[in-house]
Amino acid sequence: MENQKNGYIPLYRSIKKKPWAKDVFLRTLWENLLIDAQRQPYAARFKGHVWHLQPGQLVVTAADLGLALCDRKGKPTSRDAVERMLGFFVREGMISMEGEKQKGRVITILNYAQYAEKVSNLPAQTSAQTSAHDEASAVAASEGMGAHGAAQTSAQHEQEDNNNTKKPTSENSDESSDERLKKFLSSHPEAVIYSPNGSKWGSAEDLQAAEWISALVNTIKPTTRQANLTAWANDVRLMRVLDGRTHREVCELFKWVSKDAFWSINVLCPAKLREKWDTLSLKRDAAKRGPATTNALDFDNTDWAEDMKL
Repeated sequence: MENQKNGYIPLYRSIKKKPWAKDVFLRTLWENLLIDAQRQPYAARFKGHVWHLQPGQLVVTAADLGLALCDRKGKPTSRDAVERMLGFFVREGMISMEGEKQKGRVITILNYAQYAEKVSNLPAQTSAQTSAHDEASAVAASEGMGAHGAAQTSAQHEQEDNNNTKKPTSENSDESSDERLKKFLSSHPEAVIYSPNGSKWGSAEDLQAAEWISALVNTIKPTTRQANLTAWANDVRLMRVLDGRTHREVCELFKWVSKDAFWSINVLCPAKLREKWDTLSLKRDAAKRGPATTNALDFDNTDWAEDMKL
């Protein structure tokens, strides 16, 4: 608990004193787990699924973790080596794991609530040491050392969760956060994706429409940055609830936008679609009607004067 009072530097020193910390890969992996663990309840989107995470948890694969553990040549640590290191942490009582290796597993930092960093001037994602075994034996440490020595292979990275929502830099207690989340979910049972404070959220259909738009944007502009699906689903919901649009109408208009030479590079998200809705609708309808046509004037035709009395 002294780490909670004294801050990040004493925390790092306490980690460095552990026998197993001599293995730089083990130490770095443990630090990455601490930093990436959620500090608030959070709905994470990862590999096509929504994961409801609690403080001290993260969802990830061994391949993803290996990408953050590279040698001097930039070669990532193999999935098998990462699995062995995670197994060491499990045996030491530092973490628990649930889920499938390929589809993503929830890693829980044990005793996280006791040691979570509360210093207000630290970054939002900085966490404190949570090892349940401060006196790790040299024998146990030797099992973990060199775990990265196995053959290393490149892994495909697919991390979709924590980038979707910006974390707050100041937080209330975990209890108040839990209460707010419970209140939000009870008021909006249809929410499947949402920001930690509940200000942005969407239903399953809103999220599906947002994902469809995101996929279409990627075909138009592959270099565009990753979509914030929480914000996108929220914008789709606002169009549906406040503007009276249906999901079909939203997707149909965006499909037309994607085929227009000008608008396809200027409207690349649901928020912009909502902002330009009236203009885009008029442009689309005008395009459907085609150019206006008028009959050629016949200056010799006097039909217009038939009913006139001279």
